[in-house]
Amino acid sequence: MSFQANDRKNSPSILLVSVDALKPEFVFEQERLGVCLPNITQYFVENGLTARNGMKSVFPTFTYPCHQSMITGTNPATHGTVNNGIFDPTGDHLGAWHWFANKKVKTLWEAAKENGYWSASVAFPTSVGAKGDFIAPEFWWDGSELDSCFIDAVAKPQGIISEMEQEIGRYAGGLDLTDAGDAQRGKAALWMLRNKIEPVISEKPFFMSAYFASFDESAHINGVYSKEAAASLEKIDTMLGELIAEAKRITDDHVIVCVVSDHGSLDNTHNISPNVLLREAGLIEADDQGRVTAWKAFSQRAGGTAEIRLADPDDAEASKALKTVMEQLKADTESGILEVLTGEEAKKRGGFPEAAYVLVSEKGYELRDDVIGEYCRTLLTQKAQHGYSEEFPEMRASFMLTGEGIEKGNIDNVRLIDVAPTLAGRMGFVLPDAEGNDLLK
Repeated sequence: MSFQANDRKNSPSILLVSVDALKPEFVFEQERLGVCLPNITQYFVENGLTARNGMKSVFPTFTYPCHQSMITGTNPATHGTVNNGIFDPTGDHLGAWHWFANKKVKTLWEAAKENGYWSASVAFPTSVGAKGDFIAPEFWWDGSELDSCFIDAVAKPQGIISEMEQEIGRYAGGLDLTDAGDAQRGKAALWMLRNKIEPVISEKPFFMSAYFASFDESAHINGVYSKEAAASLEKIDTMLGELIAEAKRITDDHVIVCVVSDHGSLDNTHNISPNVLLREAGLIEADDQGRVTAWKAFSQRAGGTAEIRLADPDDAEASKALKTVMEQLKADTESGILEVLTGEEAKKRGGFPEAAYVLVSEKGYELRDDVIGEYCRTLLTQKAQHGYSEEFPEMRASFMLTGEGIEKGNIDNVRLIDVAPTLAGRMGFVLPDAEGNDLLK
């Protein structure tokens, strides 16, 4: 069903902002954690609907699966984006990620456009190919000017990135996760509101998604509770205030703002590498530099989770060898592994439908893809990580809602897959494929 502009004249615009890895405690315990977030406090803590106990993420609690779940209301096993990177043991895809909007279920971008809204996005993960009106996606190649060329080619409409960059400078493609990169994301989102949405807002309302990455990156590098992570979050809060004020201005306050995160985070203590054990079992061959040359089974990390696939699921010998390794890991109380799931068990939790097994690690034991060296080491690659069990309280995400028709208060039992159907409900339609619920219905 298509809608005419007049059908949505009285519907509120919607601004969805994802702040990567924002834990609820940083929202509600600012003084204890030494952080000051005046805009989040004013708009949400004091005057909005918030999930004080946090929001349950999906399986795995990793950025790209989470964002596609956020924008579809479905679990990773349903929409198909099950990890950040494409499964690629031998590097044939040169480090490619799941940059793309899925083609299995409808996204909120597409549904909003079909239901009488301008549909826009700025720097949102998994947005390449999104079916909207004004889409500045997240994508990268090498961090150089080539990124802008590629992004401009896949943006909607083509040329919007070149137009934007004439005013704000280089668009942050995805490799720049620093404070400076987020400053560019903030400028890009403001530019989109002012230059693309405001000139047409009299015709119909807008739905726009935006994204900030630096708090998560600062935590990866310096730790969740580091002064650097707190400083990044405070800068994001300032940009949030600017975005909200601009959205309220161009809509004459006829807007709802939803600020969420994809997952939480916790500090690491160890790195563990299941592929070392798979290589010892004869399931992986590698050169002296640790590059995989052949594989029968391979473990690909997702932070505190790892998906193990068989190259040939019908290879009985490899299946038996892999099962032996899995049983050994499960029995070893010092392996750092909390759960060894079968593929079917993982799928029931909403993730990894192609896995033979999925490993879920204990808190602090980040899974890595190394195939040579020690299985377990205390020399960390990253000081903090996510991807851990969605049942861990440290992995709970943030959910905040404010604006027209939103009553102040607390809401419990919120899931990440509820975000999209809840926002669809505020726009007056039902997201057809959603596995989550409209929280306000």
